[in-house]
Amino acid sequence: MPSQKETIKWVQTILAPRNLSQVETIVLDRALSGKLYREIAKETGYDAGYIKDIGSHLWLALSQKLNCNINKRNIAFMLTQFSQGNTELYQRKTQPNTTIAEFDFPGRPLPATSPLYIERPPTETLAITTLHQTGSLMRLRAPQRMGKTSLIHRLFDIAHQQEMQTVLVNVQQAEPASLNDLEQFLQWICWAISKQLNLEPKFDDYWFEGAGSKMSCTVYMQEYCLNAVDTPVVIAFDKVHTLFDYPDLASQFFSMLRYWYEQARTPGNWQKLRLILAYSIELTLGIQPHQSPFNVGISLNLPPLTRPQISELAQRYQLEQVGIETLDPLVALVGGHPYLLQLAFYWLRSGYLSLEQLLAEAPTAKGIYGEYLEQLWMILAQDKQLEQAFYQVLSSSQPIPLDAETAHRLEGLGLVQLQGLMASPPCELYRNYFLSHYSESKTCQNL
Repeated sequence: MPSQKETIKWVQTILAPRNLSQVETIVLDRALSGKLYREIAKETGYDAGYIKDIGSHLWLALSQKLNCNINKRNIAFMLTQFSQGNTELYQRKTQPNTTIAEFDFPGRPLPATSPLYIERPPTETLAITTLHQTGSLMRLRAPQRMGKTSLIHRLFDIAHQQEMQTVLVNVQQAEPASLNDLEQFLQWICWAISKQLNLEPKFDDYWFEGAGSKMSCTVYMQEYCLNAVDTPVVIAFDKVHTLFDYPDLASQFFSMLRYWYEQARTPGNWQKLRLILAYSIELTLGIQPHQSPFNVGISLNLPPLTRPQISELAQRYQLEQVGIETLDPLVALVGGHPYLLQLAFYWLRSGYLSLEQLLAEAPTAKGIYGEYLEQLWMILAQDKQLEQAFYQVLSSSQPIPLDAETAHRLEGLGLVQLQGLMASPPCELYRNYFLSHYSESKTCQNL
């Protein structure tokens, strides 16, 4: 029988290329000794819920790698069996004829339990840790379609396991009229929160005109919503960059959130609150630093997938028969963009397109990225200054400097990658497609 030290080393080999975190190593070591989660928490000083989450994610990762059901109760026995090669009775039988119908078409946020979600350490571990901190604030910033909402879904799943309440407010769903009226907007926010907490909105009882909209909203949250629940409440405001086009309203709303965050440092209902802000564009509002929620809490970025993570995603799409080495041209074309990769892997898995055909058509209107690229083209066409700046980036073989607002807007669309304010295309797909479009547009103008 292997020692615990040998078993932990073997687990590290199974999960490679990612490394076990220090907390994962502690949980695995104690679990192999038969310790309960609450005992591990007491010994290490971590929150028991956090320890349980770390363990759950670790068992899931091992289950996927070993193709069997691994949990805390059977971890010692199962790893011993695998280390000795006794796996036949325990492995789940794979279905080599899995059809593409079992995969959702890419484009929507992934469900919490989706096997297609690829973790990007240490982002998820830091996010889970923050979720368990009293009065925490988490900022998720990444270009569009990089997985922010999918990560929120996974965090909500963990929160539900710990009997926390969750609320997701997609700011993009607010009516245009409310974005020009602070009181309407804040009442819409309160309505959305109330409904998801299964509370009947009661504006007449808590909204006082003489106190102002922000104070009324704050009292509503403290004395009604948070007072009505006994467990922590995780509120995620998604796509808050939508508000950046309404600077007056945004300044008032964000300063209120900063106040909520600061109130959670004092005993009372506010300590139940955990805030998540998800956005694509760096804030350029003229808001005072002491009123901004964008310089407090923890900031987490979702980077492109690394090569090992791309290989893992290809395996989960069951593309082993394609051979990861043959995907090199695709990776060179789209980089580590999760959505672009998922779309390619979906069509390759379907058998509808060969890799050669997919690559040949990719930078054209009839390729699998045609609709997505056309949407980006239409956005650029509405802002000539933005369009011109992007053309300069595409035309240069080296990163070029951009002003802060332009750089962050292009980054938010996923069209550039930044080092400071030096911009370059994140992948060759954009260079090939958009330069072709610019050339065609110029030709048409000269006719």
